[in-house]
Amino acid sequence: MCKASHAPGGPQRCSGDARHALAGSLRAVAQLERDRDALITAPFAGDALPGWGRAVELRRQYLADAEAMSPRVAATRFARSVLREGVAVIVDTETVSMGGAICEIAVVDAHTGRPLLNTLVNPRCPMTPAAQAVHGISEREVTAAHVPSWAAVHDRFAQIVSGKVVLAYNADYDRQVVADDCRRYGVDASGSMSHAHWWADVMAPRSDFEGASRWLRNGGGHRALGDVELTRRHLLTMAAGS
Repeated sequence: MCKASHAPGGPQRCSGDARHALAGSLRAVAQLERDRDALITAPFAGDALPGWGRAVELRRQYLADAEAMSPRVAATRFARSVLREGVAVIVDTETVSMGGAICEIAVVDAHTGRPLLNTLVNPRCPMTPAAQAVHGISEREVTAAHVPSWAAVHDRFAQIVSGKVVLAYNADYDRQVVADDCRRYGVDASGSMSHAHWWADVMAPRSDFEGASRWLRNGGGHRALGDVELTRRHLLTMAAGS
């Protein structure tokens, strides 16, 4: 599904940068830092932070860079950070309705672009005509005998994203549908890192990089693999600073 807006041009932003948009995702940062000793049970050194630490730090650094330099520079620095080897994966989901059950999911390695997961998912619920019109996935396709359930897909997804920053274009949407499907089908969500502290958004930095007054659409064809590959191309453009 299109996760930015159904209106032409995307939704109006309340400012020219992502500071206000990201502020909500940072409300718990101060408390997290106070509780860090309790939350981290294993020692670490240097930048070998657990996944949640990396994502929180990325968002905090983005805000600091936008304030000290410019939103465009902040976006470039963000992209260069997440494209480093071993740091992040990029996720996209397609759903049976806006905010509904997942019917397709893809994950690529942010550094290499290598596909790590690309599969249809049997949502075990009807596909809405509006959703099918967007992504082109039919109910017949996802209910075929060979298509795995979310419980089966989640096990692999959790292994792939473990310890990584999880990037998505409008990350709140994808994170929420992952968490919702885990609740819907009785799957333990802890392994998939469905908490916001492991996820980082690409839409806001990209919109800031382009100096847009609206949240920019990803521009993909609304199939999961194509959308994550396009998200990565946006990151590469941002990292180049051009």
